Amino acid sequence: MRKQTKGSLHLRMVDLWCQKWNLQLLLCLTGLLQWDLCSGQIQVQIQKGPLYRVKGYPISISCNVTGFTGPSNRDFQFILKKPNVELNMISTSDPDFAYGMFSDRIRNKEIYIQRLSGSSVLLTIKNLLENDAGDLLCETLHTGGAYYGDYAAETKLNVIADTLEASYSGSPSQSLSEGDPLQLECQVSSQTFQHTHLSVTWFLHGEEDEIPRPIITLDKDLTVKPGAGFEDGYRAGLISMDKVEDTTYRLKMPQVQQSDQGKFYCKAIEWIQDPDRSWTQIAHKTTTACNVEIKRIVAPDAGSFSVYLKASKGPLQEGDALDIRCSVNAQNLPGHFFSVTWLKNQQKVAQIGSSGVLTMFDSYKERENAAEMRAVKTSHTDYLLTIRSARAEDQGQYQCEVWEENMNEDGTYKKIQKEMSSPETVSITAKESDLAVVMEMKDAVTEGDALRVFCSVSGFKGPLSVSWQHKKDSGASFSDVISLTHEGVMRDVGARYQSRNVQTFHSPAGNFILELGASATSDSGEYKCIVSEWTVQSNGEMKKANTKSQQKAIIVNSVESLMKVSLKSRTTNVPIDSPVELLCTVRGPKVSLAVRWMFQPRNSTVQTNILSISHTGEITWKADQRNYQLSIQQPSDTHFTLMVPRASKQQEGQYQCQVDAYQKDVQKAKIISNPLAVIVQKLVSKMSLYSPTSRLETTVNTDAKLECSVTRTTTDTSRFTITWMFGSQMLLTMDLDAVVKFGPAANLEMDQRIRMEIRQKQDFQLIIQQVRTSDSGQYHCEVEEWLQDPLGDWYSLKKMSVSKELVVKEKASDFKMNKSNTQLKVEEGKQLMLKCSVEGIGSDSTLRYSLTWMFNQYESSSVALLTYSHDGRLKYNSFDSELEGRLHFSTPEVGVFHLTIHRSIQEDRGCYYCQVQQYQLDCKGQWSPKAGDKSGFTNVTVQLIENNLHVHKEEQSLNISNLQAGFTIDCVIESRSSDASVFEVTWSRGQRNEGPVIIFNASRHGTLHSAIDDKDLVFGHPSAMHYKLTVPNVNPTDTGLYHCQVVEWIQTAANKWRKIGEDMSGKISVHEDTEERQKNVSFAMDKNGKHLFIKEGEQFDLECFLDVGKEDPTHHYSLRWVFNRPESTSGIPLLSYSYDGRLQYHTENQDRLRFSRPTSDTFHLAVLNSDIADSGSYQCRVEQYQLDCEGQWKPMARDQSGSTIVTVRSIESKLRVQKDNRTLNITNHQAGFTVDCVIDSQSSDKSVFEVTWFKVQEEEGSVTMFTARRDGILHSAISYTYLVFGRPLATHYKLTVPQINPTDMGQYYCQVEEWLLTANTWKKLDSDKSGVLSIYVHTEGDSEKQTEPLGMALGVTIPLICFLVLVIILLLRRAHKRNSELKKKKDCLWAENNPLSPMPEVTPAAGDHS
Repeated sequence: MRKQTKGSLHLRMVDLWCQKWNLQLLLCLTGLLQWDLCSGQIQVQIQKGPLYRVKGYPISISCNVTGFTGPSNRDFQFILKKPNVELNMISTSDPDFAYGMFSDRIRNKEIYIQRLSGSSVLLTIKNLLENDAGDLLCETLHTGGAYYGDYAAETKLNVIADTLEASYSGSPSQSLSEGDPLQLECQVSSQTFQHTHLSVTWFLHGEEDEIPRPIITLDKDLTVKPGAGFEDGYRAGLISMDKVEDTTYRLKMPQVQQSDQGKFYCKAIEWIQDPDRSWTQIAHKTTTACNVEIKRIVAPDAGSFSVYLKASKGPLQEGDALDIRCSVNAQNLPGHFFSVTWLKNQQKVAQIGSSGVLTMFDSYKERENAAEMRAVKTSHTDYLLTIRSARAEDQGQYQCEVWEENMNEDGTYKKIQKEMSSPETVSITAKESDLAVVMEMKDAVTEGDALRVFCSVSGFKGPLSVSWQHKKDSGASFSDVISLTHEGVMRDVGARYQSRNVQTFHSPAGNFILELGASATSDSGEYKCIVSEWTVQSNGEMKKANTKSQQKAIIVNSVESLMKVSLKSRTTNVPIDSPVELLCTVRGPKVSLAVRWMFQPRNSTVQTNILSISHTGEITWKADQRNYQLSIQQPSDTHFTLMVPRASKQQEGQYQCQVDAYQKDVQKAKIISNPLAVIVQKLVSKMSLYSPTSRLETTVNTDAKLECSVTRTTTDTSRFTITWMFGSQMLLTMDLDAVVKFGPAANLEMDQRIRMEIRQKQDFQLIIQQVRTSDSGQYHCEVEEWLQDPLGDWYSLKKMSVSKELVVKEKASDFKMNKSNTQLKVEEGKQLMLKCSVEGIGSDSTLRYSLTWMFNQYESSSVALLTYSHDGRLKYNSFDSELEGRLHFSTPEVGVFHLTIHRSIQEDRGCYYCQVQQYQLDCKGQWSPKAGDKSGFTNVTVQLIENNLHVHKEEQSLNISNLQAGFTIDCVIESRSSDASVFEVTWSRGQRNEGPVIIFNASRHGTLHSAIDDKDLVFGHPSAMHYKLTVPNVNPTDTGLYHCQVVEWIQTAANKWRKIGEDMSGKISVHEDTEERQKNVSFAMDKNGKHLFIKEGEQFDLECFLDVGKEDPTHHYSLRWVFNRPESTSGIPLLSYSYDGRLQYHTENQDRLRFSRPTSDTFHLAVLNSDIADSGSYQCRVEQYQLDCEGQWKPMARDQSGSTIVTVRSIESKLRVQKDNRTLNITNHQAGFTVDCVIDSQSSDKSVFEVTWFKVQEEEGSVTMFTARRDGILHSAISYTYLVFGRPLATHYKLTVPQINPTDMGQYYCQVEEWLLTANTWKKLDSDKSGVLSIYVHTEGDSEKQTEPLGMALGVTIPLICFLVLVIILLLRRAHKRNSELKKKKDCLWAENNPLSPMPEVTPAAGDHS
């Protein structure tokens, strides 16, 4: 508005200046003004809506922008707006702009943007979906500067259903001759709710046409347009198109030509007019084609002619028109005369002479007179015989007989030659009757109402009769109900309907009606209406001409099925003394109702009646009428309202209403409503208590007064019960009537010293006379508020309490503890001394002290280490038995306590303090607590022993000349970390191009182990820190680099070994000084490395190959297999194989090693049951020995193989147990059931299983029943039931429970554990559970449990008889045993006189064990 005002002001100024200046200045100013008003105004325009488009068809929407400055190309983006959400569709600048629902369609080019110009785009959606409907927003992106104008515009897009239909129902092909007429029809319709127009086009697709050619079009504005190439035929009347009725479009071509041959079809297009007044195509459909063949007529030779006959095509019925056309083809046709005769079955029908005279033969004359037949010459060549209403006798074989004639001078004609057409057969069938029957009735009626069935008849000409039939269900047959003759007489009433009010009649509107009064549910089923049409015969009698029938199902609903009774209330949870309104709503047919209100109190199983209303209106009260009110309303549904004006706790419970329906005093239904629980709540208590102080201190032999006051009550009529508690025991209580009773805490001595007074209505005071120190403690005053409900019952509200601590002191005490906190550091293994002292003890001999020493380990709660009682008793409460053995307690003087912890360890670090209680001896000789206090904290830190291990590292080089002397490797420890530590010393040797290998180990326990089997190494330990190893009888294989490695260990107080440190000595290089050298190295090793990947538990094989060239019997070989763990400095020897055949294992896992020598140059090592710890590098080292002339084996050469890297991987768990849940209902107690446990998959073929069956009980949860362990041992955890175990397959276990009883009811499942043997240890891979098998045991008396006198007598008599029989059996067995013993005393004691009877073996079924 501001800009418009400014513009109008400028215009007025221009008008003023125009009077003074010339026209050029005026035009210049006007142009500047217009540029100022309009430039820079951004305006986005989109196609105006709303737009209606059909689902599944394409749409294109244009969008452009004007008034912008800057770059000529603008970016656009389209957004689909729906209620509460905006969905990004597509953008010209951002490929990731679209949401997921559009991205796939954009990627498939189903949605795209076409740029028309820099400022104009066209959005195209190829296939519209329903979800594309909404407000489509087109916006252009802001390119910078100030916002000015409209950057977005939107239009509404509606996606409607495709209702356009187009079909061709004629013959799929036709065969015509040149000059024959062609008529085709197609049906087109649309049910679109919007206003649309249709256009229909007929197309011809000839054999030589690349694309179909439009013949003629009826456009959307109802104008007819011929297609290209068909204009002349249209103007000559040889092509036309008519719209017949609303949906039929007919193409007519009176004389087809050879060029018209091809496929004819029609295409329908639906159009809608958009808001911009333009017409847009929104849908199109194409029909199936009709293939039209046109035969060419060959012109005869001069002087001859030919005749063709053409009859009406298609199936003909009586009454249809029959055309029989005769065509004569001759040259110079106008100069000839022809006589044409139509023949049927060689009999003449009609003739047109050369002069044009028509002659009808025989009975056809009458039909011509009745205008049923006619024959005409339609052109020079065509003669047409027409039967307007064909009869059945008109069918037969037709021919045309044509005579060529010349005219004589007297005007007569002379026949010259004759031609006959080919015969053509015409078939005419009897016309089907138009009689139609339609049944109309309700799908359902209500029991007691009249049942009416209507049968509407159309297309009849004569009188009608009807028969009604009925069947109950699809499997039954129809039975007669009643009939109505064509004379209007009812008869043939069915047997079931003799006593029923049944009738049928014919209404004036032409409908037949069947009526059953007071329908019953048995009247449900299918009804059939059979209508017959009658005609009058020539003899005057009536004849049934045609019969039609129809059947339809109907349901007669019982009153009970239609009635719905519901009980509801808005006041189901109310306070006492509030109203409760219960609404019983009855929906259903209008019948007489009887109502009964029922009530079941809370926590009761007995239901009582409140009141009853009979269907005649009488009311009977069963409860106190003063407590209830009743009302009845009948708007559409019937509402019975029961009101409780003032609810009480007695009226809390479950309510129900029972409704009985009556028709003519006969009960038709009885329905009980849903139960509705009414909760009557107590009033919310407003009571509050007050106590002056929470602590009362006094001295002995004084009176203590403890007050308890109610400062606020819920109502003015509230009453109270008061209970005083001393600790957790009741001291005394006062009821609602102010009667006081003493409790267990008030003993005979105390109840004489206590009393309770009510100073005011709501103030209660407990008085304790002559208090003693034993009276000290917590006193609780519990107050419970009571109110009276409308029925006079007292009920309690909230219970509240206040506490007061009574402290009775003898006299002031100066007892206190040392509160100072200290820090204490101790070295691991040293003694720790803790001190706790009491200050200001004095010399009072009546005082003693008890103490508890507490320990708070870091990040844990405090625990008691020990307790020292005032009477001298000492009790260790240690949570650790090992720690208890290291504790030492002492009390050197009164009030001074010491705690010593020997051999301190890291776990002893933490916070220590003590709690002390002072006791005093009273006049009665009893020790009573007087005071207590807690000391300060002592924070203890245990320092670990530092690593101070150092081994002598002098490098040496030894040149051995005396082979018998040998050499010694010293291992000298220069310093150690602790005097209590021990050492583990290991010597290793490394030879040329080989890694070091352990040759000897002296463990910390004193165990010695040598890894060299061909000589005895000598170990020495001359001093505590000096170890030595001597290698005697040196040979060339003993050369190399030697060193020792020392590991320092210390045993903590917890009997655990801890490694303090480790160090390695210097290396000693040993050389042999001898004249003999390796001359000829006659073998070599395979140096290629390998990598093996093994699954845990599997076996892996290692091989060592020698390339010896030529075999020499004087050469033998020794071998050593060495294992190196990852990140290890020395190899571990696994085994040694000597040149003389001795085999020695050097590892504790030797039972998993399998060594073999399959050939002289091949060594094989198998490792069984692999473990993760077996991962590492494996290498074999071989030495060659040769037999000299003196019979001695001497080492000649050595070599080593390449390394085999072995990686042992953990097995991936694949254990799966079938989890099908099943349910079994068992009634035969002799039968049993089986719990199957089927393993679908396992982790390893070498794994074994342990299966356990469980039973789930409600109270105890899962209980173990039976276990089949992995080692094959079976264990049953249930002694009262015989269980049968089976294993039909390796992965199929089953457990059978025979002779089931009611206690076996529950849920059963099995649990499978999968185990694998690795490195001589069993490893659990996984576990899985099966599905649940639910067992329900039904006893015979489940439905009705009744006790009869005879059953009770049998229940007592049968056990008594069984007991007597058992006693008699026991007595007989005892007598028999006594006789047997007497007989044995007489017999010889040798075994042959007392042969043993073998026990019969019970062989279980295959696969079953118990």
